Amino acid sequence: MQAGKRLDPFDIILQFKRRKNGTAYLSANVDVKATAEDIKTSGKSPNITSYARIRNEYLDDPDYIFLILSLKHKVYGERDAATGMTNGIMEVVSQAIYDLKYISSPDISYNSALGTGQLQIRDIHYVTIEKRNTWEFIQLLDAKFIKSKGQEAWLRLARKHAWIKEADNR
Repeated sequence: MQAGKRLDPFDIILQFKRRKNGTAYLSANVDVKATAEDIKTSGKSPNITSYARIRNEYLDDPDYIFLILSLKHKVYGERDAATGMTNGIMEVVSQAIYDLKYISSPDISYNSALGTGQLQIRDIHYVTIEKRNTWEFIQLLDAKFIKSKGQEAWLRLARKHAWIKEADNR
């Protein structure tokens, strides 16, 4: 297990040995989202990752795994009689984990406000799963981007990131 740094697309990387005696590993990038049980809007539309960043990851490795760990918590405070200090205690009351590639289309939203836009989950506590392959997932992401910013904006971004090959017009 490895912790992520600021601006990494993940909080934790998990690695699993693929073969009993081999050296091949399977990595899973995990984004942790903690939400408060006692705040009604907690878990609504959290930012998950950048559209361009996650699209590039899946293009580079179609077997890329990006998991979202959702932790719902309660926070308590207890006063230490000896020091007079309040100790905060966070109790995890529920958890769920989702593979981003399989989150249903209605549950994934695109927010164009930051950079190339952020993928968001409408409600991290209520997610439906849809099986799809990597190509279908990339098409889903592109459709959400194009619906928000338009085809020309997508073409500019695609040229910038070399997602498309265009014929030379000489």
